[in-house]
Amino acid sequence: MGRHQILVHGAGRMAHAIANTLAVDPRYAVLLSAPDPEPGHSTLPLLPSVQRTVANLSAAPDGQLSGLSAIIMAGDVWANTTDIARIAHDVGCHYLDISENPGSTAEIARLAEGARQCFVPACGLAPGYVTALTAERMRSAGPGAQVTAHVGVLPTRRVNRLGYGNLLGIDGLLVEYFSPCLAIREGRQVTLSPLAELESVVLAGEAFESFTTAGSLDALVRAPEVAVDGLVFKTLRYPGHLDYMRFLIDDLGLAQRRHQLRSLLMNGLPPIDEDRVLIALDIIRADGAREWFEQVIPMQPGPDGAWCSAGVMATAAHVCAMADLLCRGVLNRAGFLSQAAVSPRLLEQSPFFAPLAIAAVGAGADKNSIAYG
Repeated sequence: MGRHQILVHGAGRMAHAIANTLAVDPRYAVLLSAPDPEPGHSTLPLLPSVQRTVANLSAAPDGQLSGLSAIIMAGDVWANTTDIARIAHDVGCHYLDISENPGSTAEIARLAEGARQCFVPACGLAPGYVTALTAERMRSAGPGAQVTAHVGVLPTRRVNRLGYGNLLGIDGLLVEYFSPCLAIREGRQVTLSPLAELESVVLAGEAFESFTTAGSLDALVRAPEVAVDGLVFKTLRYPGHLDYMRFLIDDLGLAQRRHQLRSLLMNGLPPIDEDRVLIALDIIRADGAREWFEQVIPMQPGPDGAWCSAGVMATAAHVCAMADLLCRGVLNRAGFLSQAAVSPRLLEQSPFFAPLAIAAVGAGADKNSIAYG
């Protein structure tokens, strides 16, 4: 049997990391369709086996895209991805993306109706892996549980008063910080304010702060089959981050001048290469029993052997595992596929999932037992 051909569309280090991750596996032939990156966007060296192809997929010559097994849209996480999804629909191959754009996801769900191939938007860390992990834990907790997911991608060491840098993009950060947050309270869908409900969280023996942000678990909140009493997503930061952000947003009035806030953060925050992913799930069952799951994903060697951002590698691990399961027929699905439907246990059947699977460091009520799933 010939190799599966996957096309990765996007510029920047996320697209390059995804292409390189797939390219080290001899079962895959990888094409990269790379538009010109925006100024300031960093990239990674491409492995020699990654072949470049036309940047504008809509203008690709007839037959150039035939034979593809999948297209992965790996552009900006808040981009409108529907044009690339339509191309995958017309070509007849699977479609995956790392988008966090709810509007695009809704359009792709409509596009997927009756399709013979699979459409999987919102892959990556959160949404994506954290969605699957939270859904699995909610199912085991049963109806009436209250779940809070705390997730952060942070510099390995605090670098400034914000304790933050230019990690995965400022535009996505601002959308998370300014958009309404979907949640479940008392069994009903509600909208919470972003940058609210501040609390302290101790994870891996270190103190962090956690507060509401938008977007990461919206699909779970909207899912009709979810039967929990509470579901909230919060972002982890080093202590003091929220106070400094509130100074910028409220005291200096930059909430009304977001273009200035964006410019300030883009030019003032240092680029960060040394980072870690932090995940904690706090679950209170209906009977009052409490469970805690925590995970720290450190930097790891990338496909080229060089150390790579933990946030980038986590995103690549999830979307590549999903694509692998689809291409190999382990996931024999068509139409729209939500992240909640693909458990971490199933994702572990792909070798690409290893950077996420080996990093599970704690589960259970006492925070001391070592388990996964």
